Amino acid sequence: MRLKASSMAFSLYLLTIKTLLLSYSDQTGSSTATSEADRAVDAEETHSEPPSSSLLNVTLAKKPSLDPKPSPPLVGNYDLRKPNGQVCLKASMGVQYMLTVNKKFYYFNMNPLVTRATGYCGNLTAVLSLEFEGGNLEFTFVKEAKEYYTQKIRALLEPVSMCKKCKSQSYPGIMEKEKLFKTTTGLCFKCKSELVVKMSPDFRLKMMAAQFQPFDLANGQFGKDFECWQDYIKRIIPRILGAIAVGVCLIATVSYLVAREYRNQYERLL
Repeated sequence: MRLKASSMAFSLYLLTIKTLLLSYSDQTGSSTATSEADRAVDAEETHSEPPSSSLLNVTLAKKPSLDPKPSPPLVGNYDLRKPNGQVCLKASMGVQYMLTVNKKFYYFNMNPLVTRATGYCGNLTAVLSLEFEGGNLEFTFVKEAKEYYTQKIRALLEPVSMCKKCKSQSYPGIMEKEKLFKTTTGLCFKCKSELVVKMSPDFRLKMMAAQFQPFDLANGQFGKDFECWQDYIKRIIPRILGAIAVGVCLIATVSYLVAREYRNQYERLL
């Protein structure tokens, strides 16, 4: 009896071990399958291709198209840096090209989102070039003694043809040998008013909310504002008109009082 009991106990022991081994085998197979599935998903995500570069080029490299109706341009911020990373030139403005084609006006707004700023900074000369597909805009700044100014503005626009059978045209323009936008050294030229520069007989350049400083930036930031002449005129004219109106009222009041006094004296004499 004891031998039979021992044999039965040994059989139960073997059965238990077999069950545990089968259970462990199932878990291992399941986890292996799961990890392989995860690796397959990861591989699919890793090898997913980015958008086609040709599609991006078509989106960003679109040539300018002229619009018969004007609209406010976007204001862009542009910086130039020295090799050590220090900001040496800052500019902010909205730019609109105004063209005359067949005696009709057409407009193009520069898009700062697809415009690249290049150039260089010197001690006495600085150049800011704004480039986009189908055109560019270049400023040359000169520093003399205690002031700086814009010596030259060069621009080019090559829009798409106005019609299918029309030839493509380019519209270059330049303004040079002028001391535009004179500003005291260390200050930032700022103009809220519209600035219009005649580049050629059929090409005018309009700048809005213009602000720039090509020399002597403190910590890479704009200096104190130097008010442009257009803003000064807009600000001072209401004051002058107000002073004139007050003067006219005073003169009218004094004239009335003097006339009444003379009339009273004349009535006493009668």
